[in-house]
Amino acid sequence: MSEKKHVPMPKQTPAFFCADCGAVALRADDVCKVMGKGKKADWCGTAGVKPPAFCHNKVHTDRWQCKNCGQIAVNPELLCEPEKLEQSE
Repeated sequence: MSEKKHVPMPKQTPAFFCADCGAVALRADDVCKVMGKGKKADWCGTAGVKPPAFCHNKVHTDRWQCKNCGQIAVNPELLCEPEKLEQSE
């Protein structure tokens, strides 16, 4: 059995930004408070400051962090090298 290979989305992929925790997602419904919409290129690859690893509203608690830039996402496909974050509050 082979391990599933990570395939990052193209740089032009739309991403929705959460105003509460700073995470991004492929769908607006996957963040609690949409701050705006951009592209993956506007976000992944830029230096990130680690926001809380949990959803303030405790709805979307799965989080991934990019090993390269430190950015956080709900969807690992939005990151170059995702690593699942441990749940913390």
